[in-house]
Amino acid sequence: MAMAEKKVILPVAQIEKKKKSVHPATRCGGCGSKSCKGGGLGIYPGSEKEIVYRNIGLYIIMGLIILFTSYLIMRMLNIFLS
Repeated sequence: MAMAEKKVILPVAQIEKKKKSVHPATRCGGCGSKSCKGGGLGIYPGSEKEIVYRNIGLYIIMGLIILFTSYLIMRMLNIFLS
């Protein structure tokens, strides 16, 4: 078999065009824009209050755990090094 018979055709990625917003008053750039994919801290536009409070509560708890463990590590290092 010759080299020309062993060609492998690779697929090419297609770039999709952004859809224009139906409601220009919302300033949404379409489904491909970054503003529609989620707000800060995982809170999306139109989220229920319970979900927003749950996310904020989880971030506060995670922050407290990080602070507590860093305090414990600092205390243990001070005990071993002094």
